[in-house]
Amino acid sequence: MKREEMLPSESEWLIMETLWDAGRDLTSVEICERLPGQNKMSQRMVRVLINRLCKKNLISYTVDEKDSRVYHYLPIKTKEECRREKSIDFANNYFGGNKLGAAFSFLEAESLTEDQIKEFENIIKNAKKNK
Repeated sequence: MKREEMLPSESEWLIMETLWDAGRDLTSVEICERLPGQNKMSQRMVRVLINRLCKKNLISYTVDEKDSRVYHYLPIKTKEECRREKSIDFANNYFGGNKLGAAFSFLEAESLTEDQIKEFENIIKNAKKNK
């Protein structure tokens, strides 16, 4: 599979978010129940997305000790790892790999709060230190 095919799609990201937020393994039924209200999906669709995420090695599963028909899913990659990979892919696809251009595009599109400006300044300081 190509690199971008290994990243979670928008629908798959909802499943990942649900698992990250839970902080523990979940069954497909629990995932369905925890999805945000406007993003309710059928249990069948959730299982399809879970299977895709397993093939992409983004989540893994264990079989329930008491009922072998029940699977417990947990994320393999952290939210930060997936976010970083999605950001790189976005910059590559829409900005010709120019990460600074992608960042400027976001900064110019929205007004930043004082806290966001301070956070951005800290990111720049850390980037200078890690040079």
